[in-house]
Formats: sequence, C-alpha cells, structure tokens
Amino acid sequence: MIPPKGMIFIGSGDFVEQGKLQRETVLRHTGIQPDAAVLDVGSGIGRLAVAMTDYLNADGRFEGFDLVKKGVNWCRKHITPRYPNFIFKHVDLKNDLYNLSTETSAKDFIFPYESSQFDVVTLFSVFSHMIPEDINNYLSEIYRVLKKGGYCVATFFILDEEAKQNIEAGRTGEFSFKYRHDGYAFLDEKVKEANVAYDLEFLSSMITDSQLQMVCMEPGRWSNPHRKTDQFQDLIILQKT
Repeated sequence: MIPPKGMIFIGSGDFVEQGKLQRETVLRHTGIQPDAAVLDVGSGIGRLAVAMTDYLNADGRFEGFDLVKKGVNWCRKHITPRYPNFIFKHVDLKNDLYNLSTETSAKDFIFPYESSQFDVVTLFSVFSHMIPEDINNYLSEIYRVLKKGGYCVATFFILDEEAKQNIEAGRTGEFSFKYRHDGYAFLDEKVKEANVAYDLEFLSSMITDSQLQMVCMEPGRWSNPHRKTDQFQDLIILQKT
C-alpha cells in the first residue's frame, strides 16, 4: 500500500521507511499494545497508518483526520477495505498552506470523537504549520480525547537557545524563521502556516494551560544538521496524567 509519488503532498524521504520511523517513535515513547486506540491528527495520505497496519490487531483502532481530501480519499480506498478498524475523516479547516477554500478556523474545531477514547494522539508535522490560537485549541481537544495516562506524540520547530544561536550564525539553512512575533516566528510572513517555530517558554506555557504534562523533548536536525537523530523536527511527548 504505497500511494503514487505524485499524490504524496507532505513529508520527504521514502514513504515506507518514514512511516516505520514514525511508528517506532510512537511505540518507543508510549509502549502502546496492539489493541490500542490511536488518533493520527493530520493523517495525510496514510504514512503512519500504513505502518501501523503491521502492529495494531483487530481489537486495536486507528482513526485519522486531515484537511486535504485527496489524502483521506486514498486512505479510505486503499487501507480501510483491508483494515476496517482504520477509519479516516475529512475536515474542512482553513490553512494557509493546504486549504484556502474555507473560513472555518482550527481554533474553534471540536475533534469528532467522544472524550477519553484514545491511548495515543499523534501529530507529525502538524503543529509546525499552526498558529498559537489554533494550537491552544488542539491541545485542549487532545487532552479531552485522551484516556487518562495516554500520550501525545508531536513534532514542532522549537526555538530554544541552541536553535536561536544556530539561526543567528546561519547554520539552519532555509529555516531562518526571521519573522518574529511574541513567542513564535514565521518562516514566510506571506504564508504564515507554511512553517511556524515556537519559543520553548511560550510553548511550555501553552502545554501547561492544556493540563497536559511534557514528559520528553528530543531536538531534531533542523536546528543542528550535525545532530545524530532520525527526526528532522523537534519531538515532544505529552501525557494526560
């Protein structure tokens, strides 16, 4: 189950290998079992979903939603018929990078699931394309839909002191995030949600407000190309305690 290259609208590298990397990242940090309930926010064209078909059993559950309809349609056509416990939803939300055809904002979006449903919620390269008011709402919704003790696995561009120093020294390549705001920065002022980076203190405050607990942070390669890690963006693990 590999989509045609022309349909892959997000992420780089080998589709299968990147999916396996995401899966192993989730398993390593959460310890979920094959009967777990997983929610993939920004499920795209099924990169993580395809990888998880080799792990979740018939008692497990995988739900994904995305605002790019062609990705959802591909997953529904190629994954769900073989794995009926893998369900995908299209949500019509505005985003400067992916969807300008609606005015519906992510800051008011209620996840289409009951409370305390999931063992883990994943967001790979999602928060890195969202502005603060939208992230605040998503963190609140993640807290709501997670079971107690459940985890959130998410990636960001985080502006800690090392990242800021490397940006100043020109060591981060195109990821300069020069359009600064209070607590965050844009890579492109004209397409704000193309890439958004967050000051660590500002992000930590938003996480605290959501009642989630940060249990782990692993810096990625974006801010230090010589860093030995498989992750390009920074990885954060949150938990509902």
